[in-house]
Amino acid sequence: MTQILSARSEKKRQQIVEAAGELFVQQGFATTSMDEVAQRAGVSKQTVYAHFGSKDELFTHCIERKCVVSELLPSALAGEDPRQVLLEFTQRFAEMIRSEEAIYVYRLCVSQAETHPTLSERYFEAGPAKVLKVLADYLTSLERAGVLTLDNPTVAAGQLLLMARGMCHLRLELGLEVRETDAERHQRVTQMVDFFLRGYGFQPRR
Repeated sequence: MTQILSARSEKKRQQIVEAAGELFVQQGFATTSMDEVAQRAGVSKQTVYAHFGSKDELFTHCIERKCVVSELLPSALAGEDPRQVLLEFTQRFAEMIRSEEAIYVYRLCVSQAETHPTLSERYFEAGPAKVLKVLADYLTSLERAGVLTLDNPTVAAGQLLLMARGMCHLRLELGLEVRETDAERHQRVTQMVDFFLRGYGFQPRR
């Protein structure tokens, strides 16, 4: 019985997060109410507050869920070939940040940075900071294994993630047209990862 109740609770939690994410993108963070989230999720308002104490907290979980869905987790950084591991991880990151939801959230935080700074802080800690740490921890393991020569794994991780954004992401943030195809993005990210690895002394296995 306990397992059944737990499964139901988790299902409702996922419904709430999915509903909130949709509403935040469709009509904005400020104008979305917890009542609307409850209605979209098909649960009571009390259930929403039982899982998430505030709209800010719900927003944080929406960002975290995006990272989980995009497989930007420690478990995604596993494999015998560091180049392939980094390539797949960075490709997923580059694909995730150009999604409509990701672009909206970024613009939202920038537009409300002065009036609602805690929103930007929650976004950064729930998304970029966690992805940065996951990647930095993996690069640290490569440094300790003698695969890469790094002075600061966190700085290196930041370099890789920022390179993955590219000029195409800047155009998206500005609402400009982007013509980069999936094949072109894959080629760009592949070249970038190879450049990154060469810069930190990676020697492919023969």
